[in-house]
Amino acid sequence: MKEDGAVVGLPLYILITVVVAAVALAAILSFMVTSGPSITSWVIEINGNQTKVIKAQTQANGMATWSGDVTITIYDQNGHPLPNVKVVLDGCGITEAGQTDAQGKVTIHLNNVTLPSGVQQDEIQVKMQYPGLIGEQTKTDTLTVIRSA
Repeated sequence: MKEDGAVVGLPLYILITVVVAAVALAAILSFMVTSGPSITSWVIEINGNQTKVIKAQTQANGMATWSGDVTITIYDQNGHPLPNVKVVLDGCGITEAGQTDAQGKVTIHLNNVTLPSGVQQDEIQVKMQYPGLIGEQTKTDTLTVIRSA
């Protein structure tokens, strides 16, 4: 009779072991995901001025264009600069990318940001991608492009 009980109890023992192992693994993975640096804040400068508005100049053909530098500095949850963040700017006729340096800064030159004739305002999407310990972390923002006389 004792042997019958051992066979019946064995699956329960295995089940308990699997559940404990799964909980331990989840705790370890949770720690890994939250313990690394993460993108928490950023500062955007356009031609040296802290702003998110680009003023495109209207041309004789009715289109409005702008060329200049966008500098983005990215910080982690402790306020430290975050290196190796890929930054992509996309919209208004441009797609440009760069990567932050050791100071968490990237400067991307944009050439011929364009608003078509009749369009008063549009946006450039800012996508920041950081390779985390498990999976990639992505944050987004926008730059507003307005027509200036």
